[in-house]
Amino acid sequence: MHPTGGSLRVFRQFVWLEVGSGKMALSRPTHQRVTQAVGQFLAKLVKEIMIQIDIVRTLEFYDEAIPSSKHHATAINAIAGEDMGAGLFLHYLKQKNINAKVLPNKCTQGTKSGVRLDRWILAIKNGKKIYYQTEIKNWSAHAFGGKRLKINATQKEIANHKIERWNNFWDGETLRSPQAKKVLVPMKPLEDNCKIEPLICFWDSMHPTGKSEPLFSVPLQNQHFSQIWVFSMSAHLRNMLSSGVKIISLEMTDTDSRIEWLKTMFRVK
Repeated sequence: MHPTGGSLRVFRQFVWLEVGSGKMALSRPTHQRVTQAVGQFLAKLVKEIMIQIDIVRTLEFYDEAIPSSKHHATAINAIAGEDMGAGLFLHYLKQKNINAKVLPNKCTQGTKSGVRLDRWILAIKNGKKIYYQTEIKNWSAHAFGGKRLKINATQKEIANHKIERWNNFWDGETLRSPQAKKVLVPMKPLEDNCKIEPLICFWDSMHPTGKSEPLFSVPLQNQHFSQIWVFSMSAHLRNMLSSGVKIISLEMTDTDSRIEWLKTMFRVK
């Protein structure tokens, strides 16, 4: 299945229901009756946080690495990197009329040690579910070996950049970096007989043939998975900007909490 600067936030209440080892979210009007059977499973009330992303400023920071962004990439990625990657992937899927959400479950092998990935993302279309075991890498122009890409780059320049960046991460058979390759280690399924696909979200614009599509799959010679899905955050934002969109809203709950902590700890006079 192929699966809007600022800090304005929109809040919607949800009730989290915990059933066994799984969780689900239901919209919660204040007048809605909750049955006794459901009520006993109420775990907690949470808010879904939407944060606005300024596309131009984000591309200036990550793709152009403008002078004022120097020395800030690592810190900003620690606060918002994974949230942004997952949020952009959800934004893309929803544009394709695919229902998707980040699950609260930890993405592990089910052991105390071993590989851990960043997110479980569930996508549902036409009643079919896919669980994406997801690794997020915000490697950008700031990274060692990173390449700058101007916002106003020509289509040819963008295509060439995408091909070069893809070849930098892919050796023809698998991902080069062990930090990225770990996405191919099977995680413990969240339910029996569920369909699981590996997904890696890179910041950098990339594509094997330079196409504009931000999400693509590559076949694998792997005993566990037949393909890997690759999502480019930069490519998705560039496509949105090309269509005239300059601001998008993403689900970034952890980022919002961290920003609120920073506000209480540090006050600028």
